[in-house]
Amino acid sequence: MISLQTYNKSQLQELIISVEFRQFPFCPISVHRAQSHISNPAAGDEDTLLILAFDQQNLAGYIGILPDMIKKEKQKIKTGWLSTIFVHPDYRGKKIAQQLLHKACDEYQGHIIITEFTPEAGNMYMKSNLFVPRESLNGRAYYFLSDLQKILPVKNKKWETLLPALKILDGGINAYVKIMHRNYNHNLQKFEIAKSLDEESATFISTNQTHNNFNRNTAEIRWITNYPWVTNQQSSEPANYQFSAFDKKFEYVFIKIYTATVLNTILMLSVRNHIAKLHFVFGSKDAGVSAQVLNLYIRQEKISILISFDEDINKHLDQIRTLYKKDRQRHFLMHKNLDNALGNDFDFNVAAGDGDAIFT
Repeated sequence: MISLQTYNKSQLQELIISVEFRQFPFCPISVHRAQSHISNPAAGDEDTLLILAFDQQNLAGYIGILPDMIKKEKQKIKTGWLSTIFVHPDYRGKKIAQQLLHKACDEYQGHIIITEFTPEAGNMYMKSNLFVPRESLNGRAYYFLSDLQKILPVKNKKWETLLPALKILDGGINAYVKIMHRNYNHNLQKFEIAKSLDEESATFISTNQTHNNFNRNTAEIRWITNYPWVTNQQSSEPANYQFSAFDKKFEYVFIKIYTATVLNTILMLSVRNHIAKLHFVFGSKDAGVSAQVLNLYIRQEKISILISFDEDINKHLDQIRTLYKKDRQRHFLMHKNLDNALGNDFDFNVAAGDGDAIFT
């Protein structure tokens, strides 16, 4: 018999400090991720953040939901992003994932959005007959440096036997790239790099929110940067957590672009090891200048890959010499209830940082 247990903010706080949590055979949520959910400014006291599935008394699986507010004209509608779903192999075949999915949707009256899902999960969502596809984000991955020693072994473990050769090849390619760009000149407005949300940036964002379905504001950006889901130092988390929790490097970066002494654009990125992702653009966004600043930043910081879904900026990045460019798509599924509530004339307009993707 499968039973489902929901957790709101106070219940989740109690769970992560409990003896039971430490004794679970696998971890349903990292402590710092739970604290991020609890601190979410869009989360109400009674909003469900985590659902655990038990087979008898044994933890069998879980699903996480990230509360948010989607804007339709002047109305804000509570929504939830599905952020994790996992069923332990020992309990698969009992339709536990489907039960978790239905329960999560019921908790939010069907106001659920999903993105960044695997093909297998996407098939399950569509087979449930609960969801409809919404417009995808189209972007590109720009490869500035060769990193075959990390990319190829992930695709096929056979490459691990050739790691020494791949390192040498990477070194040769990247030495050539650096020579080609050592005299790179730029004639740009002043720009600065901030590794945290400083007072100037917070004030600027407060009057230059994103203008889409979610209108990210200073409070939300401060929450995101203060409560990341990936940390640089591993703590004493329970074992066997299936999602991102730790890495060698993970940080948020704010690139502040000025005209003379006046701040006019902020680019918000995350940098995870050698990969940078552009999440939000606040302000006027001169796309050409933004692309040139990104190019300089990437080369100064020795970033291997930049991922951007900003079509205007990408038109200019396309003109910059890189090793390789690859198209990327971010797909979205929306529950039919939410789709109906928003109406046929609703313009689904999201930024790359909307949803849970900004945390990983």
